[in-house]
Amino acid sequence: MIFFHAAFDMKLLGVLDFEPYGWPLIIFVRIVQFLFLGLAGISVALSSRKLGGQMKRGAWIFLCGMLVSLGTWIVFPEDFVKFGVLHFIGIAVPVVALFKGRSLAAMGAAVISFMVGEYFLGFSVETEWLFPLGLLAPGFSSLDYFPIFPWLAAPLIGLVLGEYVYGARRPVLERIPGFRLFLGSPLARVGRHSLAIYLLHQPILYFSLWGLLVLLR
Repeated sequence: MIFFHAAFDMKLLGVLDFEPYGWPLIIFVRIVQFLFLGLAGISVALSSRKLGGQMKRGAWIFLCGMLVSLGTWIVFPEDFVKFGVLHFIGIAVPVVALFKGRSLAAMGAAVISFMVGEYFLGFSVETEWLFPLGLLAPGFSSLDYFPIFPWLAAPLIGLVLGEYVYGARRPVLERIPGFRLFLGSPLARVGRHSLAIYLLHQPILYFSLWGLLVLLR
């Protein structure tokens, strides 16, 4: 995702001329997005927090999303982030937590979420306030956009996978020789700081590229 954001920033700054959501790049983009949101579901599966704790965690992530909205509104007032990935995860975390220990219900909800999202694609509404659900008014624009439908399917599937892989007395991945030493510990450290990494990498990338372009001109 960091590499994609770097390329996206170079497009915004006029360095690259490409369509990030065009064919066939869209396939890679969607896979990365699905995996990223699936990790949010896995984190819920691994968390020992009760629903109240997950609601607080979701509220904090949503607040970070609002800060992203404010920052992008200052730089890109016409296309600022209205309901981006952090807004989505902030809502999704407590919702997905409701399905802990209910794998069949979670998979059913994932299928319904995807189907509703696909159904909404053909709709255009007059009100401008239903965009979090995936219902868009004409002229809607946002640099980052992850509506609840169909994207709720990704963390729900992540929850199911997380409970399956890590739910056993001895997690499946830890049965692989050397996993904890070479992958488990480094991934755990990255996971603990994933929100800070996500919040900081984009402004650092954008302003570093902008500064480099200023120096080269």
